[in-house]
Amino acid sequence: MDNPGKPGYDYDVMHPVTKKPCARPYWGWRFPPTTMERLLAEDRIIFGQTEEKLPELKVYLSDVKFPLRSMFSLDARKGSNDLDRLFGARDIFKNPKPVELITYVIPFMTTRESVIADFFAGSGTTGHAIINMNREDSGSRKFVLIESGEHFDPVLVPRLKKVAFTPEWKEGKPVRAATSEEAERSPRLIKVLRLESYEDTLNNLALQRSAQQQGTLELAAAKGEGGLREQYLLRYQLDVESKGSQSLLNIRAFTDPTAYTLKVKTAGSDESREVNVDLLETFNWLLGLTVQHITAPRSFTAEFERSDQGRLQIKGRLKQDDAGPWWFRTVTGTTPEGRKTLIIWRKLTGDAEQDNLVLDEWFKNKQAYSVRDTEFDLIYVNGDNTLENLRVDPETWKVRLIEEDFHRLMFDGTEV
Repeated sequence: MDNPGKPGYDYDVMHPVTKKPCARPYWGWRFPPTTMERLLAEDRIIFGQTEEKLPELKVYLSDVKFPLRSMFSLDARKGSNDLDRLFGARDIFKNPKPVELITYVIPFMTTRESVIADFFAGSGTTGHAIINMNREDSGSRKFVLIESGEHFDPVLVPRLKKVAFTPEWKEGKPVRAATSEEAERSPRLIKVLRLESYEDTLNNLALQRSAQQQGTLELAAAKGEGGLREQYLLRYQLDVESKGSQSLLNIRAFTDPTAYTLKVKTAGSDESREVNVDLLETFNWLLGLTVQHITAPRSFTAEFERSDQGRLQIKGRLKQDDAGPWWFRTVTGTTPEGRKTLIIWRKLTGDAEQDNLVLDEWFKNKQAYSVRDTEFDLIYVNGDNTLENLRVDPETWKVRLIEEDFHRLMFDGTEV
């Protein structure tokens, strides 16, 4: 029989007990003499009772990277057991994947620094598994879970919170608090983003028709096939009568960034509830902003007086007051084009003269950074303002209205 591969090595390996040369493989030894000496020294060679048995290589499981097998045997009840330990109930989600399954599969496709996305997150097994894996090997894996089912709030989110708190649970209660090392390797922040659904958009359309519009549509000349009434209903009604609807971006509501709301359908019912929309976070996403810092909100009060020329001015200084009518919050970051950006969100009182005077005063004296030193490329502000008048040479920053770019980024290119 011919050797189909490379010939082995020809030397003697002595049996440790009989001190006689061991039986040699037909085509010779697999390793060169120097490697065999090292393996013998490391006790990595297994001998038979006598020299007549071929020696074997000792392989440790930790040294072997098995290929992903097409068959994996696991008791499916383990998934329900995982939820039972966390919630004290097995029937809160049907057929959950076992954590052990995801823990087994992920290492074949990722590294300890990977970002894992699960587009059908279910009960959150993938997030659960990744948190456990990071705890075990000090990895820095991140996960993105996407789910539209009604179990998102009662199962998925609480599950991740529970697992982040401590790894061990029984009957819905923590068995022990996480150690300092476990806590160090647990998520410090889990961000939840909610996307408006098509049904939510329809639910937030507020159609308004004036008496004049209605009267025009009731004219005899407007009726009939192909008439004004038909053309209006088919082509223009939605655009004309839904202006100002929250789901279509009600710019007027930007006067108070904290009060923008949408009606969201409650899962499993036809009822809706009003929820606040995070305009700050939404605008950051629309810009593609790499956020560097978001300040805590601060409110101020001010007193005003008129100069001899009748010009309004602030009497004294702005005073910080949690109940004050002038509210500010800022975001700093970098756009995908590399432009350093400052975003100023404020609450408007309806008195434009006072609002802009307070904005200018706050910008000059109450900010935590110097525009000249930072050299922002863009400064965004909600509401009409005179901020650009404060720019002096050689500063080149530009001021943009948040409302204009918000609307452009949401709707440009969406027409069909």
